[in-house]
Amino acid sequence: MNKQIANIIQGHGVSLITPFNKIGDVDYPALERLTKTLSVSNVNFIVVLGNASEAALLDNDEQVRVMDFVSEINNGAKPLMGGVASNSTRNAIRRLSVFNRRDFTAVFCGSPLPKASSNTGQIGHYRSLAQESPLPIFLHHQNAEPGLSEWVMDLGGEKNIAGVVDESGDLGLIDHWLRERPDGFSILSARDIMTLPLYSLGIDGAVSTIGNAFPNEFGEMIDLLAFGALNDGRKRHHELAPLMHLLELEGKPTAIKSILAQLHRCHSAVRLPNTPVSEATQRAIYQALAELPEHISINLLEENA
Repeated sequence: MNKQIANIIQGHGVSLITPFNKIGDVDYPALERLTKTLSVSNVNFIVVLGNASEAALLDNDEQVRVMDFVSEINNGAKPLMGGVASNSTRNAIRRLSVFNRRDFTAVFCGSPLPKASSNTGQIGHYRSLAQESPLPIFLHHQNAEPGLSEWVMDLGGEKNIAGVVDESGDLGLIDHWLRERPDGFSILSARDIMTLPLYSLGIDGAVSTIGNAFPNEFGEMIDLLAFGALNDGRKRHHELAPLMHLLELEGKPTAIKSILAQLHRCHSAVRLPNTPVSEATQRAIYQALAELPEHISINLLEENA
C-alpha cells in the first residue's frame, strides 16, 4: 500500500489556502477558482487543509465542508490529500472518520497541539492515528531539533504510514532520513525556498505554498529537478526566490494571501491570531511581483484576462 501511495503522492503538491471574504467567512467562490486553476495546472496532487490552509482556525463543520467542496470541484482531476487539524490525539482520531466518504488518497496529519514533549509522545500520537485511519497517513515534521526528530524514522516502516511532510528544510536531517528510510516511505518538503537543494539530495516531492499563485512555474522547476536538469531548475528557482523568501517573514498563509490578493485571485483576509502582513512586507511583495521575468508576467496577464 505505501509503495502505491508513493507513486501517486510525489512531485509537485500544493497546500491549498482557505480564502476568506471581508467578514471572515470561507470564500467559496474564490476557493472554487483556486481549485479549478490547480486542477488544470502543472500540479501532481493537492493538499486540502494542509500546512498553509489555516485549518486549525476553522471549526469542525467548516473543515468538513471545505474538503467536500474541493473534492466536488476537483472531480477526480488531481489526487487529493486531506488534512486533519486537531489539538489532541483523541480529537484527531475522531476527525479521521470523515475520510470514509470522500475521494481522497491520503491524510496529512498535522502536528499535535500542544507539541509533544518527547519522541515517545510523537510516536504514540501518529501510531494511534495510523491505526485508526481509513487511508495511509503522512506525518508532519516542523522543526529539526537534536534528539527530538528521531520519531520520524522510528515510525517509517509502520503499516499505514506513507511518508512525512517536512517544514524544517534541514539538509543534514533530511539527508539522514533519505539514507535510513524504509522502502515506500516518501519524504516531501513543505519549505519552498529549500526545494532546490533538497531535490539534489533526492526527496520525492514538494508541498508548495507558492504554487497557489504560480503552480505552473513551480511545477516546471520540480519537473526539471526531478529530470536532473539542475541548471535549468536553478534558473526557475531564482525567478521565484524573492517571493519564496517573503513567504517566511510573517507566516505562509498571510504572505501567500497577500500575493494572491495582488494577483486578484482572492482577498487577503486571515483569521486571528494571524494578521495581515506588515506594510513593509506588502511593499516588498509588490516589488517582487513587479520584477518577475517577462515570461511569468505574460502568463499572469493571460490568466487575469
